[in-house]
Amino acid sequence: MKIIILLFSIFLGFVQSSAAKECNPQPKSTFKFFKGKYFLTSKPANFDPCHSSLRFKIPKSKELPPLVIGIGGGGGREDAERLMGFLYKKGFATLEFDAYKMNGISNYKENSIKYGNDTRQEMIFPLAKQIVEWALKQNKIDRNRIYVYGVSNGATVAANIGAVFDTSKIKAVISDAPTHSGMGMPDNIKTPMILTFGKLDNYGATKEDGWRWLWHGSCRMSVSIPEAPPGNTKNCNRIVSEFKDSNSENHMIWLKKQKAKGKNVDVWFYEDAAHGIYVTDLKFQKRKHKVLDITFYSNVGGKPSAQKKFANDILGYLNSIKN
Repeated sequence: MKIIILLFSIFLGFVQSSAAKECNPQPKSTFKFFKGKYFLTSKPANFDPCHSSLRFKIPKSKELPPLVIGIGGGGGREDAERLMGFLYKKGFATLEFDAYKMNGISNYKENSIKYGNDTRQEMIFPLAKQIVEWALKQNKIDRNRIYVYGVSNGATVAANIGAVFDTSKIKAVISDAPTHSGMGMPDNIKTPMILTFGKLDNYGATKEDGWRWLWHGSCRMSVSIPEAPPGNTKNCNRIVSEFKDSNSENHMIWLKKQKAKGKNVDVWFYEDAAHGIYVTDLKFQKRKHKVLDITFYSNVGGKPSAQKKFANDILGYLNSIKN
């Protein structure tokens, strides 16, 4: 009996030791509050595969399932959850994470407006990159079929992930309504990519017809992340800019440049849809800034018909890229 107990203790110790080697707990990131915004003052958190905010689901299948990594935006993990749920039911393994919780921010939802797109993406990008690297080592998925989806802030990050990894690592990227500010778009993508926009997406604009894909984001709201691939914020960011009030190129200009380089990239537009097509029902919104006396528009979501088409288009696209 003592021998059995001893063997069990050794086995349990081995399991715990293995788990400990995989876990990567992180200290809380530190921030500076300046002019109504939080700025990251420490290195962003590294990926912890044991973190409670991680959602890694593998469907039952006779074959190893493909994986879609979902990258949320300003709303955190929840922004990607609904589409990931749809794809999971269609036989895909799915992975979502919350960059803000992984960086130790416990009250993000109450203070999300105080974190700019630049600071958000500084936290999201390194985690997304490390998650892809981690996924490539998992033996319960088809590692030859890994895809990346991102929405809003996560869409900009996803586009940059598509410039870090080539098709030997990830097969395609869906960049859903990338932001007009933050880390910007990369100079050279290495994977097939689709940009998607709801035709009613004016999220964050000061004009009702300030369509997201035509925005020129302010350099003062952008950041150049050293670990990121070279992109259009290299000389247009909150530290370095040719002119104090200059702006970055919009997404259609970026798209044209990528196509001119022979890159496999396209854009899809959706009727009866706005920002975050699959995140929520279509809502027409606007709010007035109490201090600046400016009205901001923020249409979100999509009608059921638009959401159905959006999800099925993505499903068909991912299934068309298998090798």
